[in-house]
Amino acid sequence: MKSNLTALLLAAALPLAFVHAQDSLSVEQSWFHKCPDNDNINGISSERAYKELVPYKIIQTVTVAIIDGGTDITHEDLKDVLWVNKGEIPDDGVDNDGNGYVDDIYGWSFLSGPGGEIGPETMEFVRDMNRLSAKDALSGPEKKKLKKYRKRLKKDRKSAEKSIGFMRTLNDAYTEIEAHCGGTLSVDCANSYTEGEDVGFMKKLVAGGVVRMLEDGMEQWQIKDEITGGFTHFNDQLEYHLNPDFNPRGMVGDDTESNENPYYGDNRVYGPDASHGTHVAGIIGAKRNNGIGMDGVAINARIMTLRVVPNGDERDKDVANAIRYAVDNGAKVVNMSFGKDVGHMDAEVESAIRYAGDRDVLLVHAAGNDGHSVDKFKNYPNGWNEEMNERYDHWIEVGASRYGDYEKLAAPFSNYGEQVDVFAPGYEIYSTVPKGRYQSNSGTSMAAPVVSGIAALVRGMYPELSAAQVKSVILLSSIKFEEKVIKPGTKKKKVPFATLSDVGGVANLYTALALAQSIRDNADLD
Repeated sequence: MKSNLTALLLAAALPLAFVHAQDSLSVEQSWFHKCPDNDNINGISSERAYKELVPYKIIQTVTVAIIDGGTDITHEDLKDVLWVNKGEIPDDGVDNDGNGYVDDIYGWSFLSGPGGEIGPETMEFVRDMNRLSAKDALSGPEKKKLKKYRKRLKKDRKSAEKSIGFMRTLNDAYTEIEAHCGGTLSVDCANSYTEGEDVGFMKKLVAGGVVRMLEDGMEQWQIKDEITGGFTHFNDQLEYHLNPDFNPRGMVGDDTESNENPYYGDNRVYGPDASHGTHVAGIIGAKRNNGIGMDGVAINARIMTLRVVPNGDERDKDVANAIRYAVDNGAKVVNMSFGKDVGHMDAEVESAIRYAGDRDVLLVHAAGNDGHSVDKFKNYPNGWNEEMNERYDHWIEVGASRYGDYEKLAAPFSNYGEQVDVFAPGYEIYSTVPKGRYQSNSGTSMAAPVVSGIAALVRGMYPELSAAQVKSVILLSSIKFEEKVIKPGTKKKKVPFATLSDVGGVANLYTALALAQSIRDNADLD
């Protein structure tokens, strides 16, 4: 959701999504592929890498598991780069390969079952509040936690209720304009809507915004999302995320408090809303050089879809089981563009993280979009080994960078801190969304798959490198910046960019491949 819908309506909006031929993409839509040296744009130098380094190498395919909200496996830019479970016979109702999951052709959904598919969900702190409330007796710390949760719930609901009124006005105005136009927007029709005597100021404002967005080339589905997205967001908070009485998990039919049986769910990997996961998938591996849409980072990636993230907070047991599924079914890189501020089955997740490490699988995770330090405010899962007080060496935590002036290099929403390993482009990243469409989105959710794509190509070109070594390659080869930048979460405060992550750099495909080649040439694989 955009943070300032009012400004969007009052000013001309830039078009966010089109179906483009690849050679017609603007710099804004392809910036993350550009080179700091050659183009003076803080991208990952993938265009340069493919011209100078990649053509001379034999590249192995690498399965990249995307743990997310679902993927549109029919998308024109993704259908040819999907992981396919060759051990299964499609739709025969039999677990042909004996992995415990029936007809898992493209992956698995842990959010669906006999009762349907989960869309909205509650927040983890609300679920934890319910768990504590159901106990017969509470310890002192539990009483304190329950009080904190109840206070937070009251505050968050009050904030949502305060915000939803204005957003409902925008939503209702748009709905009325769309109905006036017979379901199909046009400039002439939107202009004619404002000629009525009973049209108030707000409706005229919305109609004017519709006109400007149409004139800027935006499609109707985008305009609707922009104008009505705020209402949807706050309505979902009140109806689902912050509603202690809402519990959709019965659809799946599992025991939410036990992970003894990981074989629940089904193969419906699209889900009710695959927008986020499809966008992530495109960044990693959208088919390159096909003349349509956009190019993913890794030409050799094969996308495995694991549906775990609902519209709300994911459950830790699903995360743990998805990691294990990815590992057991051949993934060498796992992308996790999700997170929350309260954990539940932490031991299950950590066990799965170690399981991945023991089997040489690299885990890539988005640092979060709160504009604060993850050293102070925990983000789950986080790949932090509490016992050793250090990051697991097969886990990369990714913050988001942007293009433009150096002082704006750190995206304003990005989390940061010593527990963030590296930054990567995550601002206005143009990628695939369902129904054959393309859109620009921002977030560390977009930065993580950039790193996953780099990792996939490095692993495909240099398969002798371990997951830990690939992590080291990506971090050590990142482009370092000494300049001061505006600190995320602030308006003007400047800090050295080097202080915002462990290595103080932005991931770069070209330098990563060059370093990997150097390591192999010197046989320094220890």
